[in-house]
Amino acid sequence: MPAHALTARAARAALSAHFTPSQLAADLAEYTPAEVWGRRVRADGSGRLAHYRPQAELAQAEGTCPFVIPSDEEWPTALGDLGPACPLGLWVRGRARLPQLTGSAVAVTGNRVPTEQAATRAHAFATALAGAGHTVTATLAFGVDSTAHQAAAETGRASLAVLPRGLDGAHPHAHAPLLRSILDSGGAAVSLYRPGTAASGATLKASAALLAALARAVILVEALDHVVAMHTAETAIDLHRPLLAAPATGDVRSSGNARLIDKQFAVNSPDPRLGLALPHARVARAGDVADGDLLLAAVGKDGAADYFRTPYIAHPEPFDPACGCGVCCLVTAPGEVVVLSQGDPWESCDPWPGDDLLLIVSAQRLTNRFLEE
Repeated sequence: MPAHALTARAARAALSAHFTPSQLAADLAEYTPAEVWGRRVRADGSGRLAHYRPQAELAQAEGTCPFVIPSDEEWPTALGDLGPACPLGLWVRGRARLPQLTGSAVAVTGNRVPTEQAATRAHAFATALAGAGHTVTATLAFGVDSTAHQAAAETGRASLAVLPRGLDGAHPHAHAPLLRSILDSGGAAVSLYRPGTAASGATLKASAALLAALARAVILVEALDHVVAMHTAETAIDLHRPLLAAPATGDVRSSGNARLIDKQFAVNSPDPRLGLALPHARVARAGDVADGDLLLAAVGKDGAADYFRTPYIAHPEPFDPACGCGVCCLVTAPGEVVVLSQGDPWESCDPWPGDDLLLIVSAQRLTNRFLEE
């Protein structure tokens, strides 16, 4: 079929079946998806691509589920944050519900073989999130993720599943009933991979990144360092998604949490209430922080958040370098300086240059106190 006769949807589906988005980003910046497909076919010495029939393959695959592309109304615009790694499209079951679900999605993820404490926490976090109207988003994996889906179901709320395989089946296979219940209860499932694709190490890693990109915030309940769930957390850091890590327990299975908290890449909290605040977090100038705002982190020029070990409620006060607290006298930066509290966790003033950026949750979005004053 000539490139000009190939629809953008079929071309994107064909390209995504054979290449990663990053492999195509440069070409797609210059050519249409149909043109890129034609160029790839001509450059393929094996003849494998020439024998692929994009329109017919798309029609067959969409017998199972539709392929949603960026020009569709249902497309999650947050995926644009992935830049060159943004998917060419998503295979979706529950397409009509996707915009509403992704608009309030919070990822809950962790170990496939969690500790008993982690399983309890996963249930508590997911229950609180669902009860507050957020969409619990997770994989169907054993352990923390499937516990989160089940907790959301118990509240009567729909959840969103991200699968590392085609949507003609579940991963793991034993969770096929869980997938059906998610879809039957108004939830949705998404995948980067066309029906018939099996899970692999590569699909697990790519889907872990997708999980973070779809979410407004990520909660890492418990993770052994270097497991798939950690890739979700690390993608959240790269994408500047608010990230909460439940406290490390000393068990090796929470070594990933321990590292992220120690490096202040994640906010540390055992309390589900703080997790409810994260989807509402935004970056603001220190000089614009209002009384009652929840302070989560300092934000560098690159947008990366350096989370406070103990988030606290702001109570801005005039700056007085002679106050005697032992901190204000150290401020030498010219320009506006604001003291965000004298009652912060360090029991001293907390002065900031007015133009410094902070990750906050506005007091207007806090329905109750998430932390003790």
